[in-house]
Order: sequence, then C-alpha cells, then structure tokens
Amino acid sequence: MIKVNLAGERKKSPGRSMSMPKFKFEMPSTFTPILLILIALGFAGGGYWWYHSLNSQSEELTSKIARLEARRVELEAVIKQNQVYETRKKMLENRVKVIEGLQKNQLSPVILLDQLAEAIERTQYVWLASLDQKDSVLSMTGTGTSLSAIADFYTNLYATGYFRSVDLGQSQESGGNYTFSLKCEFAPPRGPAVAAQPSQPAQPAKAGGN
Repeated sequence: MIKVNLAGERKKSPGRSMSMPKFKFEMPSTFTPILLILIALGFAGGGYWWYHSLNSQSEELTSKIARLEARRVELEAVIKQNQVYETRKKMLENRVKVIEGLQKNQLSPVILLDQLAEAIERTQYVWLASLDQKDSVLSMTGTGTSLSAIADFYTNLYATGYFRSVDLGQSQESGGNYTFSLKCEFAPPRGPAVAAQPSQPAQPAKAGGN
C-alpha cells in the first residue's frame, strides 16, 4: 500500500532558534612568558631613558654651575680692580685738593709733597690715609705698624726743616696696627734747610690711656 504524506514537510517551530556552532579559543602555552618578557623589556627601556634624562640634566646643571663660578671669579676681579681704582682716585683727588690749596696760598705744592714724601720714605711701616690743607696747616691721618714707627715719622717731619708745630694726636690700635692723626705747619726755610728736630720727640699717646 502506498502512503502519501499530504501534510507536507514538518516545519520547525518559530520559537526555537537554530543552535550556533560553538568555538573555543585557547592561547598558546608559550604566549604568557613572551608577554612577561616584553613587559620587563618595556620597564627596562623606560628606566634607562629616565636615568639617561636625569644624567643629562645633571651634566647640564654641572656645566651651568661651572660657568656661573667662572663668571663670579671674573666679577670679583672686576670688583677688586674697581676698589683699587676708587682708592687711587681718592688719593689723587686729595692730592689735587692739597695742590690747589697750596697754589692759592702761594706755597709750592711740589716742595711740600716732596718733603712729605721724604719724611715718609725715611720712616718704615707708616702710610698716610688722608691729607687736608688749610692755609699753611696740614692735617693728616695714617697707619703705622707700631707706636715707635709713628714717633719716627713725627721726628722725620721735623728733620726735613720744612715742617714745624707738629702736633701728634692720639693713636688707636686696630687689627694689630695703629691709626694716628697729625697736624703741622708747612714753613719752607728762607735759607738752606736746617733740621729743626725737637729736643725730645713726643711719644704717640695710645687711646684709652694704655
């Protein structure tokens, strides 16, 4: 007997979906060590770059410090030169002032300065710091290494025969030396210069009664 399926093919229910094939992905067993090696190499490269950057900055700062130190030394030399220049300028200004005052009073500035220089040269370890002149009276300040050196300068002024009424003020100790002040009158002799040395040279008085 022949059977005929009149109902046709049986269709699947629309509520049911066709099952998708399942795929399973597995990493190779050698991938994890390689990844770790790459991470380690990345850290090593970053650390090297960071160290190289710090080393470059350190070298740059060292170079800047060396340049600034050299510049400081140059500036110190310039400052010292300026100080010497200012000292010489002040000395020249004082000398010009004395010369102008002597010329005004018809006194020979050349003779005065020569005789004063001679008294200083005869005296060891005495230096003048300032010199002022009013009419024929000279006021000066200076420094000596000892009281005896200052006393010698006092005596040598008289010995020139061009200075009189030498009045030596008090001397003060400063840094192992002695500062002093002195006044005298410039009186050129009319005839040949005669050493008018006082019978008893005054001993400089030390400040404070010492």
